[in-house]
Amino acid sequence: MSFSSKVKKEIAGHKGLLQEECSKRAHIREAFMSNGTMADPAKAYHLEFVVNQENIDVLEQNLAFFGLASKRHLRKSAHILYLKEAEQIATLLNIIGAHVALMEFENCRVNKDVNNDINRVANAQAANEDKIIKASTQHIVDIMDIQRGGGLSALTENLARVARLRLDNPLASLEDIGKMLTPPISKSGVNHRLKKIAEIAAKYREHQKTEVYND
Repeated sequence: MSFSSKVKKEIAGHKGLLQEECSKRAHIREAFMSNGTMADPAKAYHLEFVVNQENIDVLEQNLAFFGLASKRHLRKSAHILYLKEAEQIATLLNIIGAHVALMEFENCRVNKDVNNDINRVANAQAANEDKIIKASTQHIVDIMDIQRGGGLSALTENLARVARLRLDNPLASLEDIGKMLTPPISKSGVNHRLKKIAEIAAKYREHQKTEVYND
């Protein structure tokens, strides 16, 4: 059974709506019963009415009465009023009395939000790991160039200790490397020392280029 069918089945037995507000609810409810469809919320948030041109203004006004900002679309010769925001679709389901469907919709919505949050965190972690790997690779290249040029003994003790820790812990974050030092230093402190190492490595590489050209 489609989600649209579930909504229609639930609201088919609803009767006894009250006056002005209730008449608007009844109109929206009947419009959905007659020409409304709703996508499976597990796949997309979309609810629409196919409306005759002479009736579209009234339905749009009735939806607006409940704070629903529907949008219009002309699909071939059919006039469409639709909602795509989850919050507004949930409000409409409540308006037309589809309370069981509303509960199912909200459960689906919660599950999607949780999954989206998990994916965002996973993507952020993956991006952070890629960033660490890329930076670490460059650090190691710099340190190895210094080793080939003059050895780590050419560095100050503070720089040499950071260089050794980076070689031994290629996947460690700057914060972790800082904690491995005695005494520990901050992430920015480690970054500052690695920048110094990069500057020294660049000088070694430039010196090697000069030697090649002189040869």
